[in-house]
Amino acid sequence: MVRFDNTKTNIKKTVAPGTVIYLQGEKDKVFYILHSGLVEILYYPEWNENSPPKEILSGSLRVGLVKGESLIEILGLLEQDVPYSVSVRTISDCIITSSPTSTEEFIPRMQKDLPLNFRALRNLSARIESSFYLIRNYKYLWHKYASIADSIALGYPVAPSAGPEKVSRSESALEEYAAYLRKINREDESIEEACSWDPNLFLGKIQDKLELYSDMDNLQIENVIDNKQYLFIKRLIQKEDQILTGIFKNDEPANRYLFNFFSGTISTLLDFHKNIAQQIHFLMNKLYGKNGWVEKILAEADLEKPAIKKYFHFLTRFSLRCHKDTMMLLGKDLIKEYPVFSKLKPFRDYPWEEEKEENNQEVRNDLDAAKLKKYENLLQKILMFSDLPEDFTKRFSAVMDDFVSLENKLESTEELKKLRKELSRGYWQIYEACFLKVIDSDLKGFIPGIMLHFGVIDERLLNREDLARLDNFYTGELYSDDTIPVMTFPYFLDQIYKSRLSPSLTEMGDTFKQVLARQEKMTKREKEAACLFENTPEDRVRFEIRNIAADLSKVLYGNKIRALPFLFSESIQGNVSQAFVNIQGFNNTIEKIRKRDFSLFYREILFKHPAGSEFIQKEVLPSFVFYPLPGSRIIMWQEMEGTRKNTPGRFFLPLFFSGKLEEQVLTQLAYFRWELNKTVAGYNWTDPVEGGLVGMYYDYIQFYKKNPNLTPEAKERLTEFIKNTKSDKDRFAQEYMLWVLYEYEGNMRLNSYAREIFYRFCPFPENIRADMALKPLYAPLENRLRNKRQAEIVKLKSKINKFQKTNTSIPREIMAYMEYLER
Repeated sequence: MVRFDNTKTNIKKTVAPGTVIYLQGEKDKVFYILHSGLVEILYYPEWNENSPPKEILSGSLRVGLVKGESLIEILGLLEQDVPYSVSVRTISDCIITSSPTSTEEFIPRMQKDLPLNFRALRNLSARIESSFYLIRNYKYLWHKYASIADSIALGYPVAPSAGPEKVSRSESALEEYAAYLRKINREDESIEEACSWDPNLFLGKIQDKLELYSDMDNLQIENVIDNKQYLFIKRLIQKEDQILTGIFKNDEPANRYLFNFFSGTISTLLDFHKNIAQQIHFLMNKLYGKNGWVEKILAEADLEKPAIKKYFHFLTRFSLRCHKDTMMLLGKDLIKEYPVFSKLKPFRDYPWEEEKEENNQEVRNDLDAAKLKKYENLLQKILMFSDLPEDFTKRFSAVMDDFVSLENKLESTEELKKLRKELSRGYWQIYEACFLKVIDSDLKGFIPGIMLHFGVIDERLLNREDLARLDNFYTGELYSDDTIPVMTFPYFLDQIYKSRLSPSLTEMGDTFKQVLARQEKMTKREKEAACLFENTPEDRVRFEIRNIAADLSKVLYGNKIRALPFLFSESIQGNVSQAFVNIQGFNNTIEKIRKRDFSLFYREILFKHPAGSEFIQKEVLPSFVFYPLPGSRIIMWQEMEGTRKNTPGRFFLPLFFSGKLEEQVLTQLAYFRWELNKTVAGYNWTDPVEGGLVGMYYDYIQFYKKNPNLTPEAKERLTEFIKNTKSDKDRFAQEYMLWVLYEYEGNMRLNSYAREIFYRFCPFPENIRADMALKPLYAPLENRLRNKRQAEIVKLKSKINKFQKTNTSIPREIMAYMEYLER
């Protein structure tokens, strides 16, 4: 556990992720300003004076997030001898100013520095605003878990019964609660009675009609705090510093009152966070904990019946929908925390065609006005949330009105080109402002989430059917990392903000660090003309949006002249359902290819360990990032970060795709293989020995006419193939597709020499090769591969023996390499 040194004054100190700023129960009085980055507020419900630090942190729930620029702590500075009721820990790289102070010194100190005083008050107001959105997100997450619990209870096969007098999902056993829900469901004749193990229960329609969530839904934030007074003070402190100076310069009591009001309001909201976070955590444990409801129904249900399998498929899907939101809001990983998810995993996959049909039926049932009411005046709601200057928002609204009124939005006139350019530039400004404002929430709130994830900025640009479909899709999974990291663009930016990923390489191949280093060498005049960045979480995100996303979105669209980075019906071929790429479905597509070409994401790296170093093959999974726009192209953007061989690659895709998805994915994966092997091989990449896969393929194409292993007919076909393709990389990609799609199935499409290359460098799993080796054509290829692998296994085993002789634990990377060689 790394602790922040709060015994001395720190001026804009850079603090690493995972650093504890202070712990629940401590009483040190310190004035903290968070200039940049993100910290989490942690609450340990079981805290007592003897709780050790590790127990406090491991048992805590995340009950809030604070982003820069803001005061981290205020309540402890205003009340004497009051211990911190929460802990604070950094999530991203942070820049923090801190200085020890006392309760008596705080207000006089702020009074002496009124510009700082006013910034602090405005930051506290912004924290309250963020808390409003956060509470909505907590309520939404609670709603999802409560809905899953009620879907299980309604689907549980039990006779209706009044049961005990006091029946609730939180306090009753599953049998009691299920019987109670059956009873009230049957008593209401206007509601269709629930059937046992009906997967449609997860749509929540019966639960809504029974008003099972009214207590939480009716809880309004405005009733939790003195909202009228807050709005008045918020308007007051937004006035210019000069006006506020005249008011507060000689009025310390008024200044103290404002700090006390904000402190009390934040404390009240924090108590609400604590309460609802505990309710959510309780529901999680009730559902997925040891001997919980999910374990119970898994043990009791007849899992061989197709209808019950489908029920558990939906239970798994709806449970995993909570995964990312729970990580963001509570800091809890469902999959790691609850072993029952390993039992649910087999139910995750289900025929996609049936799911699509069901989704379309869902759309037909949900085209009611209430469902789409939240989309009314969407643009104005997003602009209001962004807090961008009024002159900008008015201009953007006017330009959007002009665009909406156009009959043909895809024309290529000069006037329309200018209109698209202005809309695109303004859109990315809005996107950046909204993302950085919402980074301290779960990123999934409707405003601005529907724009951040799906590119929906104005409901007038989409017909009602498309809006209804989008609304259904938005409730699904937008992030998946149980196998391959697949995510929508906001989750990718979140990874960059929290330093888990670096910003993307520029088109020239420069890293963000190289860009910063080049800035340092600029002249004063060059700096004044350039858009400069700092190495802060906020600027890493700005760099990704301004230097990569704004231009890349046009490439993904497929037509730079007509490109717009947001969604409108005319830009989608067919309807939204046909174009939308389901995150889990896409993950399955990648997994299918990865199971065939298991070495796809492996690369040779130098692994250093206490006994020395070894060259090993290591799997480094790339990220697949879906941009919130329609498009027809997929891009493999980078195979690694600069020259760092153990860093992940990166693929960018449109979330609404028009084209042959599997074909384009395979092409880009082939490009990834080509560029990765080329980079790892270095300047020797054209050498047939030192260059590995690309070297041998390059030599095969360059000297095929002299190749004695190719028949005259094969050479003739190869001549035509080379004439019709642009580059060796494209040729490799086309033959790689034949290898993965057809040769895996036993359908020979490659010539003998190309097959030998792919068999050696892109082998199929051992069970597939064993079947292939029964054929005379494949037997020598398998023998050569086995001999080569066996030599590497013998060499690695001798290294493992050295670890065993010295009673040293074998590094997991070495064991993973052995498993790779034995596949």
